[in-house]
This record gives sequence, structure tokens and C-alpha cells, in this order.
Amino acid sequence: MRRTVPRRLDFISELRIVPDPSISKHRQLYEGLRRAIADGKLSGDDELPSTRELARELGVARNTVITAYEMLLAEGYVTSRGGAGTFVAKNAADTAAQKPAASVEPRPLSGMADMFRVSRLATPTGFTRSFRPSSPSIDAFPYGTWSQTARRVLRYGERAWMSESPPIGLRSLRKAIARHLHAFRSSPCDPDQIVITSGAQSGLFLCSMLLLDPNDAVWIEDPGYQQARLAFRARTERVIPVPLDDFGIDIETGRALSPQPRLIFTTPTHQWPLGITMSSARKRALLDFATERGAWIVEDDYDGDLRFDRSTYAALRGLDGADRVIHLGTFTKTLTPGIRIGYLVLPPDLVEAFVAGQQTVDRFPNPIAQAILAEFIEGGAYARHVYAMQTLYLERHELMRARIASKLSGFLDSKASPGGTFTVTELVGGIDDIALADAFERLGFDSLPLSRTYAGSPGKNGLLLGHAVSKPEDIRAGIDTLARIAASPVSSIPAR
Repeated sequence: MRRTVPRRLDFISELRIVPDPSISKHRQLYEGLRRAIADGKLSGDDELPSTRELARELGVARNTVITAYEMLLAEGYVTSRGGAGTFVAKNAADTAAQKPAASVEPRPLSGMADMFRVSRLATPTGFTRSFRPSSPSIDAFPYGTWSQTARRVLRYGERAWMSESPPIGLRSLRKAIARHLHAFRSSPCDPDQIVITSGAQSGLFLCSMLLLDPNDAVWIEDPGYQQARLAFRARTERVIPVPLDDFGIDIETGRALSPQPRLIFTTPTHQWPLGITMSSARKRALLDFATERGAWIVEDDYDGDLRFDRSTYAALRGLDGADRVIHLGTFTKTLTPGIRIGYLVLPPDLVEAFVAGQQTVDRFPNPIAQAILAEFIEGGAYARHVYAMQTLYLERHELMRARIASKLSGFLDSKASPGGTFTVTELVGGIDDIALADAFERLGFDSLPLSRTYAGSPGKNGLLLGHAVSKPEDIRAGIDTLARIAASPVSSIPAR
């Protein structure tokens, strides 16, 4: 039987979180909890207080506790059991006792370094493998058409790509993107409102640096995109996880948690990770709220081009009559992560500041790739590829769901998706999704535990499984592998 400890733990009184420029608050808390584990004040299977409760007891921001818990999780001192809480890992005391405490002398790295490190440990990296969420199909990339386009651009195209391109991006690409957004996302804009970036993450950091001051409040969806939370935490600790309902981000709950946000981050077309499509009524309500409060909305058009029904789903920005929305887009999910091109569609009065910021931070994204992509879009190859991927990804999504129903009934439930690159699943029993993902990874398959996408109270546990990147034979092999893991002795996968 799991051994838990009282909610108000004796060791909390021994934790000291003090203002100290040489060591961040989350690092102080991490070290205090690690010492409590090493000293035996916390034992294997002991439950830690919720992030909200511990933050209240210590008088620190909740994000401070979340970051400390994530550091402990990344190093194996604790486990997160979706829907149940955070627990000390078995044998954690031995691991903690072997590691020396961090020096309190001034360190060469900022507190952000810890959060970047935790993010890296929690995110699959390296060469793409089957089942990695959010990765596009590598086998279906139009190599021939892309190569022909590249040769044509290099031989006959303008030579603007041979020198430093303007930080706003090549005009040919900005014109192509503007036409695409008008036709496919019902979001007309002038090419001069578009700033080319080196991907979505680059755009997020620009938004964070140029729209936020320390102590500004930011709403993020919960569950939501961890890398967005990290980008905003680089500027402010007041990053507020706001829960979702069936229609999108819950505005009334957000209003109660933080009534005056400076920025709202949302993925309205295909919410990461639950796949919810924001309703038209919720869109209008969110725009009205942002206008009323003078807040910016950063709309991440996640998987916006990959709807299975090929419908033209209007972007949030297309409904914005008050210029409160910044539209963030990327070609990572439709083409390949290696292209490293994204874009921001900005209200006209923000363009100058963002171009200056881009020039300082990123200078200019690869101009050769920009020129090739512009021709690829203008010649119609991009639209043809997107249509083909909508069909292919639907087939792979349906195959994955059918295989799960056949092989994992009673263990894993899959959710139908309106589009995108991954399938959302929920564990039926009390299985630790992080331990399950680790076991799956050891056998050669990537996935993402659903519980890791929650920043607030414990949420659902399950796996995000990438169908787009997985060939049919890989889908069958991967689900069969999960079935073997599920059939293994109960002791091999911890219960939550």
C-alpha cells in the first residue's frame, strides 16, 4: 500500500527560501527538497504537497514550486502520477545522498538555465523516430518537387538570398504567406505585417521580450505547450495556467485567477495537446475580453493547415477587429522541422519594434530556404502537399485508433481528432504515464506523457502518439509493443 505523509509536512518549516542574487528561489527549493530526501525526511512513495499548497506555505510564486518539482522529476527524485500527484521515487534517497549540494557561491548561469535544462530533458530530441508527437511524415516529404524548386531558384531566381536578407524576411516569401493565409485561413493581411522567424519558438521569444515586462501576467492553456510557458517565464514569473473546457480556454476561470493579463497564449485551431477546436462563440468572447483589458493574444496556429475535412477554418486573427491578435505560424508540421522557417503576422503598429528585435536576436533566417519556400508556395506545390498530408494523416490516425481498440482495449482509449499529427490517448487504469512512456522509449518508440503537459493541478494521464511520422507498419509494431508492455507484470509499470 502506498505510504503518504500529512499535507502539512514537518520538513516544510525547515525550508528556507530567501532573496539571494547568487541562487534562484526554485534552485533553493530544489536543494531543500533534495536534502530532505537524502536525509530520510521524505521516503519512497511519500506524496509531496500540491504546487499550490507548497507555494502558499512558503510564500513563493507557484511557478517557483512547479520548476523545482520539474527539476526533481527530470533527475529521477520524484515521479508524477497523472491525476494523483507527485511522489518521492523509490531509491531516491540513495541517489540524492550521492549528489553534492549546489554551491551557494555566485554561479555563472542564471536561474533560467535550470528551466531550459528541465525542458530539454522532458522533450524528445535527436533524429525523429516513430510515434514522436508533432513530427510530420519524413517518408512523404516531396523531395523531388522541392529539389526541382531549389534548382530553379538557384539558377533563375533573384539573387537576394545570396546576401544578408532584411530582418523582416524576403518580400517574395511574405507575399506568398499573405496569399496563403487569405485563401486557406480567412485571415487577410498585408505582406508588410509579416515578420519571418526561424520557427515558432523564435517567434514566441520575440513576443515574450517585446510585449512583456517583469511581473506582467500571462495566461497559458492548461494543459498546454511547455515551450510557450518557458518562453514567457523568461520575462515574468506570473505565467498563469488556465484550464480548458469543451470550447477552448476557460475565460471566466482565467478572469478569476488573473483578471488583468498582459498576454493570452492560445492554440485555437487544434489545441495542444487535447485537440480541442475553439468554438466561434468562445473566439468572439476571447477577442472581446482582450479588447476590454488591453491584452495581446498570441494565436499559435498549431496544425491549422492539417484539418482532415479540408475545411477553411477561420484563424482567430481573421475575426479580430481591434488588432489585438498576433498570429504565429510555422512550416515545421507541414513540411519538415529542418526548414527552420516560421512567421508572425502583426498589428501594423508592432511591426517596427519586432523587426528591430528580430535584427538583434536572430538577424535573418536562412535566405536560401526562404527563397525556395516562396517559390514552392507560389507554384502551388505547398497546397498540393498539404492536401496529400491531410489524406495521409487521416489514414494513419484511423489506423492507430483501430489498432489501439483492437490491442489495448481496457488499457488505453484514443480520442478522435479533427486533424493534426498526433493521436491523444488516455490510460484507463491507474498506470503512471511517465513510466509507461519510458518503457516504450526503451523499446525504440517516442511518445509524450499527457500528464507532463499540465502546469497546474494534476490532470489526465495518457500518451500522445505521433501518427503522422509513423508508417503503417510502424504503427502496428508500436501498438503491439505497447500491448506487450500492458500485458507485462503489474510491478513493471508503477501505479499512480
